[in-house]
Amino acid sequence: TRQHRFHRAVFQKVKEVEPGMLTTYGAIAKALGLPNYSRHVGFALAGCDGAKVPWWRVINSSGKVSWRPKDRIGEGTKANPFKSKQVVLLEKEGHWFSETGTLAGWTRKLHEF
Repeated sequence: TRQHRFHRAVFQKVKEVEPGMLTTYGAIAKALGLPNYSRHVGFALAGCDGAKVPWWRVINSSGKVSWRPKDRIGEGTKANPFKSKQVVLLEKEGHWFSETGTLAGWTRKLHEF
């Protein structure tokens, strides 16, 4: 189907983003020639296989992680608050976040398609 082909194209673009680098939903959409499809890129990534597609390297246009309830880690307690799996994976790749949740220096780490 057309949707399946679109999802595969999104996954291929995300695989091009090297460890330590980032991209945005909009940049992927633009690289696919569909600049108004950034939301659709997000929908595609919501259903991808994380073992094969490094979805965590895709952030929103504000330099922040888009919250995905199914990817939360922790108990939601004061001692062990919820944390985004995406944040954990990005931190493992050397990224860090400001107090407002923005990735520090994210504009200098953008992959160019």
